[in-house]
Amino acid sequence: MNQRTVPFRSGFNLLETILASSLLAGAAMTIGALSSRSIQAVRLDQQTERAWELADMQLKLIDAYGVSGFQKLGQYTGLFQQDNNYSWQLNIQELEVPYLFSVEITVSWQSGSKVHSIRCQTRFCEPPEPEESQIQETETSSGQAAAASPL
Repeated sequence: MNQRTVPFRSGFNLLETILASSLLAGAAMTIGALSSRSIQAVRLDQQTERAWELADMQLKLIDAYGVSGFQKLGQYTGLFQQDNNYSWQLNIQELEVPYLFSVEITVSWQSGSKVHSIRCQTRFCEPPEPEESQIQETETSSGQAAAASPL
């Protein structure tokens, strides 16, 4: 019997090697692109969170001054002292309900070539300050009540 022996080849040929290398390079590039996008998304989330913190600080300042007191300052735009990369813009409107104000704040910042912003709208109730005559009447009536009550 005549047996033909097929030579045994070990290893890969050139075409298989090129194909495997291409697949590996494509997978590495895909993972790299996903990682880059993920880092950009995390950075944008951190910047957005910082913008919300700054907006909250500005609204607390308005609450402390009172809306009418803040309006007397006359400043409706500016940069934050804590972070000069962020700017703010304010819009205050008095509503139909007495002593009720609508306050809208927009915080903007630039990241790369894009400008991002957040906007928050809230309401503040600011009752009028009592006049001097009302304060004196209140003090007089409370003083009389204290004098009349036994100790």
